This record gives sequence, C-alpha cells and structure tokens, in this order.
Amino acid sequence: MTEDRRRRKGRPKNGPEREIRRQELLDAAVRAIRADGEEVSMDAIAAEAGITKPILYSHFGDKAGLAEALAQQFNGILTQLLIDGVDRTLPTRDTLLAMIDVYVSLIDAEPKLYRFLINGPAASNGRRQLIEDLATLVARDLGQRLRAEGADSGGAEPWAYGIVGMVDLAASWWLDRQTMSRSDLVEYLTKLIWGGLSANGLGTQEPAVVSDLTRRTAAPPRSVRATPT
Repeated sequence: MTEDRRRRKGRPKNGPEREIRRQELLDAAVRAIRADGEEVSMDAIAAEAGITKPILYSHFGDKAGLAEALAQQFNGILTQLLIDGVDRTLPTRDTLLAMIDVYVSLIDAEPKLYRFLINGPAASNGRRQLIEDLATLVARDLGQRLRAEGADSGGAEPWAYGIVGMVDLAASWWLDRQTMSRSDLVEYLTKLIWGGLSANGLGTQEPAVVSDLTRRTAAPPRSVRATPT
C-alpha cells in the first residue's frame, strides 16, 4: 500500500476528530493543573487523559506547546466574558469596574491554572498575548468613548496597555497575598484608573455613577472551556 493510500485511509492530520481529541486533552490538562498546581507533570496530565505521554506530545509538541494552547484558550474565554458579560451601556466608570471584576473573578476562580500560565514554560508568550488581546479590546472601547465625548482619543492605545498591565500585576499580587476583599481590590484599581481617565475628558457627559457594581457582575464559569459542558 502506498503512503498516499495509507494517509487517505487514516484519520486526517488536522481533521475534526483530531480537534475534538485535542480539546479533550486540554480539558484533562486543566483538571490535572487544578489538582497538582503549576508544577504539574506531563505524566500526570497524560494519566488524567488516560493516554501515554507520546500521544500527548504528538498533539502539542512539548510542555511549552501545551501551555501555549492553554493560554490561548484562557485568553479567548476571558475576552469573550468581557465582551458578553459587561453591559457597555453603563457609564464608563461602571463599565471599567465591571471589566476589572470579570478579570479578577476569573483568576480567583482558577488560581492554579492562572499561576501555571504566568509561571509555566510558556509564561512570557502567554502573558504577552493576554495583555495584547485585552488591550486591543480596551483601546477600542476607550477610543470610542473619548471620541463620543469630544475628548482626545490619541492616548487610547497606550492607556489601554497601561491599564491592562497594571490590573494583571495587581491581580497577581492579590492572588498571592489576599490582604483585602476582591471587591475592595476592584474598587481601588477603578479609583486609580478612573482618576486618570476622567482627568482626560471621560465622564463629563455621563449620568451619575453607581459606585459599586461588583455584586451585580456575573460570576465567571467554573471551567475555562469555551463551550459549556
């Protein structure tokens, strides 16, 4: 039998079945990380998936490849939560508070996974991609609001990167220290960020702001899977 005929009879290299299997392996990796933390081994992940390590490597290459795939999934779900779970018709300060709370809530719900992503073998790439994805979202929303109020929107992109980077580092600190409640952390960050934004033209044409929306923000899902189980 020729190589071409064998390939046609076998499973497509990038077919839907392989993608389904790949997602199953990511789910198994998340379960193993939840159990063992950021030091989880590939042996433990393979055992959780009920496969051998060579099969795991065939899908992701190595542990760094697996970590990058998990980071992409985490980033995508967080971005979707911010798009779907935050009411953009709220005053800007309330929208800001709600977005920060969604971010902190997700890492609070998945602390071991978050630490694996920021400290693991693909930490620098995963964190940089997270900042870029979220900053793009924030910059677009911020720029639209600044222009709608007749303010200078030229700083929207660098401000967005600064906001997302600060929130990420502060949330990471909070996850380790837990010296205040989540709602207090979110309010402190909102105060600081809003002070700068309002001084540059935001909020001048908006109704009075409700100071605390944390309890009204939708809780993040228990799983980081993009599709409900």
